[in-house]
Amino acid sequence: MRVFRLFLLGLYRLLALVLTPLWLAVLLVRVVQGKEDPRRVMERLGWPTCRRPPGPLVWFHAASVGELNSLLPVLRELRGRAGAPGVLITTVTRTSATLAARVLPAGVIHQFVPIDHWLAFLPFRWHWRPRLGLLSEAELWPELVEAMPHLQLINARMSERSFRRHQRFPWYAGWLLSRVEVCLAQSQADAVRFGRLGARDVRAVGSTKLDAAPPPVDAGHLQRLQQLFAGRPVLVLASSHPGEEQQWLRAWCGGNLAGRGFGLLLVPRHPQRAGEVADLVRSCGLVATLWSEWASGAGASVPTASPADVLVADVIGEMGTWIAAATVVVMGGSFYPLGQPHGGQNPLEPAALGRPVVCGPDMANFSDLIDPLVAAGCLQQCADVDGALAAALPLLEQAAAAPLAARALQAPSARLRWQGPSTLVAELVWARCR
Repeated sequence: MRVFRLFLLGLYRLLALVLTPLWLAVLLVRVVQGKEDPRRVMERLGWPTCRRPPGPLVWFHAASVGELNSLLPVLRELRGRAGAPGVLITTVTRTSATLAARVLPAGVIHQFVPIDHWLAFLPFRWHWRPRLGLLSEAELWPELVEAMPHLQLINARMSERSFRRHQRFPWYAGWLLSRVEVCLAQSQADAVRFGRLGARDVRAVGSTKLDAAPPPVDAGHLQRLQQLFAGRPVLVLASSHPGEEQQWLRAWCGGNLAGRGFGLLLVPRHPQRAGEVADLVRSCGLVATLWSEWASGAGASVPTASPADVLVADVIGEMGTWIAAATVVVMGGSFYPLGQPHGGQNPLEPAALGRPVVCGPDMANFSDLIDPLVAAGCLQQCADVDGALAAALPLLEQAAAAPLAARALQAPSARLRWQGPSTLVAELVWARCR
């Protein structure tokens, strides 16, 4: 197996070398499109922009915002121990880098992960020399996997669709998973799939997201949101993907819900799409306000007697505030935007803040949480947007009829008694690095 793995790695590196101009062209296009930070693009080529701390170093990789948030409980457990090792976190997206600057504990280093090319990983590995690598969820790339020593998968998940795709090329999955020493899966179903593909030491332990604290709420921003909506009951479409806003605006306008005294808060998964989303709102004949304009005072001229029909969030790190302003929260990524499965977004955040949650049919990324949330009365899962709106409408109407009793609409999150594997992950890191 080792000889076969080395053969595949050599073949991959030879192909990468031949395609180096294409790798660089793609990176340049991403810079032009705003998907890469031009000030830190050298990190994507493997050149570090921070000094390495002395002593052992643990390397966590989280592709984007959700994966980064899921690591915070682990970092809290780890950094609370005397003599804790240094921590490096790499991510891919600009939004995750912005969030990292706000939420990572002091002393934790953030870098963009290099492109999956061995020439990019050479300076990266030489500089950082990590003792242990932990990969969140299932971001399996050959050079990334090869670069992470004593690799551990945490929050590992694999949908049935991905599993079937890997089964067509079992040698590829076997090659990558042969590097994994420990695989901590989110559910028993995930554990079975990883085991059937050849992963070793697979354990179904849940997700570290279960250990996350509720997202913070900015009291001042919440007051401004309430001023903007002038007491209207508010539906929040959280972490929406391209195509979902069109679906919801079509249903919202079809029911004339703005005219019935309800507010809509759209929170695109990627804030850079906010202008595009605001244009969609205006094309429906509704008043759209960007949060950054309102919060900076440019939107203060909007009279509270004529509140905005739709607010579009265009900043990150405020999800707790958006949820706190909501009467009901709809999870994006769950309505097959543009016909593509996304697996849904994290329903634990609104549940933890006591808000009723509605989602669409595609919650594959959180399949192990749906039944407990439904049983606890925190969530309703619906077949489509029309069904989800029908489920949310009574909550909006109830809040409109009795605004002072709106707290009664809160989901019974006190019934949720889950514990994730953050302590276990911290123990595994500690055992390897002390």
